[in-house]
Amino acid sequence: MTLWKRYLIDMGPVSVFYVVSVLAASLLSKYLEPGLLRNLCAALPLPSILWMAHAELKRLRQRDELRQRIELEAMTIAFSVSICAITMLAFLELLAGIAITMPYAALLMVTCWIGAQLWTRLRYQYWWEHDDSEGKA
Repeated sequence: MTLWKRYLIDMGPVSVFYVVSVLAASLLSKYLEPGLLRNLCAALPLPSILWMAHAELKRLRQRDELRQRIELEAMTIAFSVSICAITMLAFLELLAGIAITMPYAALLMVTCWIGAQLWTRLRYQYWWEHDDSEGKA
């Protein structure tokens, strides 16, 4: 089985559930009056996010030690850089009056994650084409 097909099998259902839950939350929030029910609808994507984190952790545990090391290093770099940048943006919003919204913070986090993935994969000379199926039966 190819690497991409295996990833689609592992992460496809959770990704579809996430997209559907975000769309449902977005649509429901437009039609509901502000209040408790609208706030609960905003939380609709949370179970899919938890499922996605669980599925990704399960996939990572099935990989070899080098792949685990690369992913851990990339996540550490991405989290550290993004939390510092988001904190800086929060201070800019507070002190300079620059409006920073959550989509910008999410985009910043994704950008940091992609950059950290590229950085660590360059460092270890490890790319996505590697067949890491030795952990699979």
